[in-house]
Amino acid sequence: MVDDVVHQLYLATTGALEALRARTRPRDGTSGPTFPGVGITADADLVVDGLLLDFKSTKHPFARGLSKHTANQLLGYLLLDTADRYRIDTLGLYLTRSGVLASWPVEDYLNLLGTCRRDLPTLRTVFAELLAGRQADVIPYDQEEEGQAHELLERLAPVIEVGHCPVCAQLLPDSARRPRKYCSRWCTGRASTIRKRQNPTPGGPAV
Repeated sequence: MVDDVVHQLYLATTGALEALRARTRPRDGTSGPTFPGVGITADADLVVDGLLLDFKSTKHPFARGLSKHTANQLLGYLLLDTADRYRIDTLGLYLTRSGVLASWPVEDYLNLLGTCRRDLPTLRTVFAELLAGRQADVIPYDQEEEGQAHELLERLAPVIEVGHCPVCAQLLPDSARRPRKYCSRWCTGRASTIRKRQNPTPGGPAV
């Protein structure tokens, strides 16, 4: 165990973090950044020069790809900064056992998650309203609360122009054959799931 910890410390002084330290100054960074004004307690690991960085020490962090929990964790930190206090323009993970630093510009990260609405201030405003008056880790099951949540989410629904994918709102690629309805196979499959959620079976639970 001691060897394992020493190895992680060595990687932190000689690997990707060394390069990050070389191009930034101590005053550019905030360790354990918090997000006041949103009603829940949350703190990330590090923000430095616009890069929000979360540290992961698991042995096999990407054995099955980036987990949904980790992806949502980074997105949550981004949305919690409602006042844009940290000027976050990049999200990243530092893997302490391998010394790997993986990062994505915010726009690319939202694209990877399939986010249709990209207006960050709007996303943050609706997210703050969604959290208002609620406690962390409490999932609302009350029908009235769920209805309020759906109303807020509807405000995020983008107006998708002709020539754009109706799932992700991205511009449809040119096709030599018949015009394409979706931009990719993933969006084609996703469309079916969305239709099922929008039209639940009679008598079944509303989504």
